[in-house]
Parts: sequence; C-alpha cells; structure tokens
Amino acid sequence: MSSLKDQLKEEVRTERQKMKEMSLEDKLWYIWEYYKFHIGAVLVLILLVSVVITSVRNASIDPGLYCVIINNRSSQELDTAPLEQDFFNHMGFGKKQPVYVESMYISYGDDATEYSYASMAKISALVATRDLDVIMADAESMDHYASLDGMADLEQILPPDVLSAVKDRLRTAPDSTGRSVSVSVDISGTSLADLMHLSDEAANLGIVNNSGQTDYAVALVRYIFGL
Repeated sequence: MSSLKDQLKEEVRTERQKMKEMSLEDKLWYIWEYYKFHIGAVLVLILLVSVVITSVRNASIDPGLYCVIINNRSSQELDTAPLEQDFFNHMGFGKKQPVYVESMYISYGDDATEYSYASMAKISALVATRDLDVIMADAESMDHYASLDGMADLEQILPPDVLSAVKDRLRTAPDSTGRSVSVSVDISGTSLADLMHLSDEAANLGIVNNSGQTDYAVALVRYIFGL
C-alpha cells in the first residue's frame, strides 16, 4: 500500500501533466474552475490578515480617518491624495493620525465574485473593529449596507448648518426594518470629487454607524462643501 506521501506525489505529477497538455486559455479556465474556492479562501485570509495588521498598527496611533471607496468606475485613475494629503493637512493631523483610503469593487447577489466576498469580509472586519469611518460608493452598495444598519442617519448626526447646506443632496435607503434613512450625501461635482476622479455613480458619501471618528467624518463633509 502506497503511503500518503506517495499518493500526493502522484496527484501532483498527474496535475502537472494535465497542465502541460492544455492551452493557456484552458489552463486559466481549469485553475479557476477547480481552485476558485481555494483562491477565494486565500483572498479572504489575506484581507483579514491585513485588517488585523491595521488594527494592531492603529492601537499605537490615533487614525485621522479610514475611507473605503466602492465601485468607482471613472475613466481616470483614482487619486487618493486629496484625502490622504490635502484633508490631512487641512485637519492639522499629526504623523500618528494618518488618513487611509482604500478602493474596492464589489458585486452582489448572483453576480458576486470571490473577490467581492473577500472585500465584504474585510469591510465587516473593519466595521467590527470600529476602524472604518466613511464609505463612498454607488447606490447599490449604499443600499446594501443601509439594509444591514451599517450606515448612520445623516439627518441625526450632521450639525444644523451642515444639514441645511446638503439637505437637497441627501439620499435615503431603507434600513433593516424598512425605515427610510438618510444614508449618504451626493458629493458629485465638488472639487474633492473632481480632484479624486470619483465617478458620479460612486459619489455617495456615508458615515459608518459605529465609526470611532464621527467628528472627523463630519469635518470631512464640511471640508468637501467648504463649510
């Protein structure tokens, strides 16, 4: 009876032989079809490890703001400098108060990919550790997180002067109970959105419900609209 080691060697040899006989297109299809769950698991692990590393790093600093941008489909490359540098300087943050900006692409339902699940897992982990403060996203993503009670009601947390200035730009979505909540403000056409090359579809800014930096998130809204 062959040992487990011998069996594994034989399986590896067989897989290599199969791959040698395939075209590049067939190889890519084969790898995805038979190893997509493994690939997805690795992606989730990598993203979750990055969250742990970020949390450990944040334990020794006082982050200025953490923003995730979802489904920005601008024809121009996203520029995060207006947030990571300009807003950072505007707020007078110190070296231990960085502004983090991360971009993701997520699809939902039957269209969800392994990468989408991995990205959603990372967002969930960031929310659980109260590291995530702001989301800029398309309407579908905002609706998704509103339905999970993940977004703050802007009419409840924005100061009166800010609320008055952006009231016509507020967008509502139902929460988990079906109640309509003002989950985001449309920042399309603003200087910040233009400088970042933020697409109009992804220019819905919302504040995460359990953000640890709500005051800074509100300050960002002020900054964007020059208030």
